[in-house]
Amino acid sequence: MKVEVQDREGLFKSLTVEVKDQKVKEKLEETYKNLQQNVQIQGFRRGKAPLWIIRAKYKDYVEEEVGKKIADETLQEALEKANIRPVADVFLEKLEVNEEEGSVKYTVSFEVAPEFELKNIADLEVEVPKIEFKEEYVKEELERLREANAVWEPKEENEPAQEGDMLVLEYEVEEVGGEGEKVKQETSVILGQGMLRKEVEEALKGKKAGEEVELKELPLYDQEGKEIGKVNIKVKIKEIKKKVLPELNDEFAQELGYNSLKELEDKIREDLKNRIEKLRQQVIEEKVADKLVELHDIDIPQTLLRREISFLVERRLNELRAYGIDTRYVDIKKLVEEVKPIAEANIKLRFTLDKYAQEKGIEPTEEDIEEQYKELAEQYQTSVEEIKKYFKENNLEAVVREDARRKKALKDIISKVKIKEVEEKKEEAKEEVKDES
Repeated sequence: MKVEVQDREGLFKSLTVEVKDQKVKEKLEETYKNLQQNVQIQGFRRGKAPLWIIRAKYKDYVEEEVGKKIADETLQEALEKANIRPVADVFLEKLEVNEEEGSVKYTVSFEVAPEFELKNIADLEVEVPKIEFKEEYVKEELERLREANAVWEPKEENEPAQEGDMLVLEYEVEEVGGEGEKVKQETSVILGQGMLRKEVEEALKGKKAGEEVELKELPLYDQEGKEIGKVNIKVKIKEIKKKVLPELNDEFAQELGYNSLKELEDKIREDLKNRIEKLRQQVIEEKVADKLVELHDIDIPQTLLRREISFLVERRLNELRAYGIDTRYVDIKKLVEEVKPIAEANIKLRFTLDKYAQEKGIEPTEEDIEEQYKELAEQYQTSVEEIKKYFKENNLEAVVREDARRKKALKDIISKVKIKEVEEKKEEAKEEVKDES
């Protein structure tokens, strides 16, 4: 086997491989004979056409098929011989087969990992927001539980609607002009939460059960804010309900499966402390990762970037579908622009961690890999066994190992970096803890 590497533009390289082996002739003969037995040639019974006719008719097809098979079988060995490793897609550019010599010559192109110098992290300092447990979080969590377990009770007949009330409505929508059909339906909304147009909500405030409001010629707008028509809306309040919060006592705790209010508070306190510590570690990892990306100026392989962008776009589309959004109308070009900086940062971080792990001789243990599978199972809401089965069937076990190696490298970096915790605004800290719940 002969191999020749040539530099191309950017991170692209080409690899030309020449294979001259008896196996090439054997594969050619085998393919011709299979065709002779299975194809129908006019004027001959199946399997009876002379081999020279098969060679003349299917020469180009056979050479391409055999050439591709030889390329598939020998590419890995050729890459190892050339001491080169593609980072993403490999493109077959040229294929030549010489039947008389029994040789195959092919050229592939691909991108390789960028060369860069790893920065010294010994004196690296990273600022992170200070995240710590506060007793007030327990009270706030109790209030959230009360809200989640609230009941809706009908208001007195003469009590008017106000923000926070649930209204059972019967409404009619009719297009002004044109021949649009009249829509008549029932719905329930919570006043003040923006579930209805502002004009309709304002008209409903202060009204009582049984009363109606009517709004004429309300403008309709498209996604760009242009007016596309007008409608008349008639709304009748069928019922008004108010939210009643449960008393914060032992009985409330028992309904949630605890023996007493104190036991519930203790459990909330324990969960919050664990959650805050997990959040703290996550924030440190993110800030250190951001710093590593900022420090290293790395050329990004474009084939790898396209793959990462495609993955992030599809993930974002799946999230939108989960919210019931019809993704056919999503601006994909705009979405690509939004995720591109994230994709670039992801790739830079991987290269940085890979290089650090290589230089420090960091390798994941079986426990590290098992932990990586557990995280994946949680992420995809399935069992560890199922996630292992999926990665094995799709030959992705090496990907899990690489990610576990990078995670271990990041932890090692964090252990050497000076972490400076700075006070965070009170409201921001609350929101972060809330988002983790």
